[in-house]
Amino acid sequence: MSHFASRTGAVALTSAALIGLSGLAIPAAASAAEGACAPEDVTYSVTGGTIEWGFNQAFRTYFFGNFAHGVLTPSEGVSFQGEETGTDGRIVWPVTSGTVASATAATATGTGDANFKAHGGALDTTLSNPTVEISGTTGVLKLDYTGKTETGTPVTEPQADAANFTLPSALNLEQDGTVTTTATATLDEEFVPVFGRYEAGSVADPVTVHLTITETCADNGDGGDGGDNGDGGDDTGTGTVPGDDNDNDNNGGGGIFGSLGNLFSFLPF
Repeated sequence: MSHFASRTGAVALTSAALIGLSGLAIPAAASAAEGACAPEDVTYSVTGGTIEWGFNQAFRTYFFGNFAHGVLTPSEGVSFQGEETGTDGRIVWPVTSGTVASATAATATGTGDANFKAHGGALDTTLSNPTVEISGTTGVLKLDYTGKTETGTPVTEPQADAANFTLPSALNLEQDGTVTTTATATLDEEFVPVFGRYEAGSVADPVTVHLTITETCADNGDGGDGGDNGDGGDDTGTGTVPGDDNDNDNNGGGGIFGSLGNLFSFLPF
């Protein structure tokens, strides 16, 4: 056989080997496609945002006025925004967590304190740790309260229903991003003892909620499949798996290029 014929045969053999080896990449591409999250595996949760409420504008006008000389002291990330006696005055609590039960139902929890002190300390009440529960077009704002009213009466209650509110329309809570709503509100009877002069059902300031919704793939997010694949790489690193770097060092070159090197060593060039 001529040297040219041998070389031609070797090239043909090498091409065939490359074609065969290139097929090894197909399962990797398939795995990437399989890694996409199926619609039934998508979940949503509340990961941030704010809960905002001014209680009652008439009360704030009295509280910050020259008679009561009130001071509102927020802490632990809480702030007061807007005019103290204006329609936009409101306490802003940061949202720390929450759950999304459906496209129109969610619960969000905030943290931090807002202390009301007036009449030389006769009124000294703290509102804290709000929770908002939304279902369709209705919702409730819950608050911890503790302290004493302007008459000196001690008050305390964890997660009391502070205000019941009505949304202008149902929200779409199953989306990745920020959902915002401002809802008209009335005082709940559980909140009546806090300041002692507003009846249950009386008009309260609107409740404004900004919710940061995060989309998660339940199947990929649990780390189960990823962990199994990672362990498999450690167990089967014998130099026969393409791209195994550890065995390249130990066996003189594994993977695709190592295999080609072995192949070329037998060709009559």
